[in-house]
Amino acid sequence: MRLLLLVVVLAVAAGIAVWAVRRAQRASQPASPPVDPFRADEGRVDPREIKVGDVLTIEGSDFVVRGTLRFDQSGFTWAEHFIDDVHNRRWLSVEDDEGLELCLWERQPPATVAPGASELEYAGVTYRLEEHGNATFRSEGTTGTAPSGQVEYFDYQAGDRRLAFEKFGTESWEVSAGRVLGGREVQVFPTTA
Repeated sequence: MRLLLLVVVLAVAAGIAVWAVRRAQRASQPASPPVDPFRADEGRVDPREIKVGDVLTIEGSDFVVRGTLRFDQSGFTWAEHFIDDVHNRRWLSVEDDEGLELCLWERQPPATVAPGASELEYAGVTYRLEEHGNATFRSEGTTGTAPSGQVEYFDYQAGDRRLAFEKFGTESWEVSAGRVLGGREVQVFPTTA
């Protein structure tokens, strides 16, 4: 009986010692302050790091990233983010090709012109062909596309205005008109989850 009592006392003493050591270790570590996801410096997140669920402020309007398309063309990558607020559904492209370019896009009605010409006029603006190619893509979140596949594209420019034609798989051409944004026009508030 005495032996059992001695074992219990030693076990309790060991438990108290372990608890005291752990408490001392926690007390010596500074507590992490709570993080406010909307604090001012959170808006300085690199746009190349945007992901589904992030909140973006563009020109005074807040948008939620509902989906992302990630493209790869022989190792060159870029992203298009499907964003919306209560009134608008748009796309924000993020491309780092000889400098970071952010472009805000709006889908257009089916075009009365077909892509392929070196120069074309659309909605009263004359655009010049900048690039044509094919890439693979994968979809995250809500995008309205297949989870992955092939895309063919034609990109046109007129100053800071852009016109894009994209064909996902065997679908018909999607047309988007856009304009280049300055890096400070987009603030990113990342999800904390």
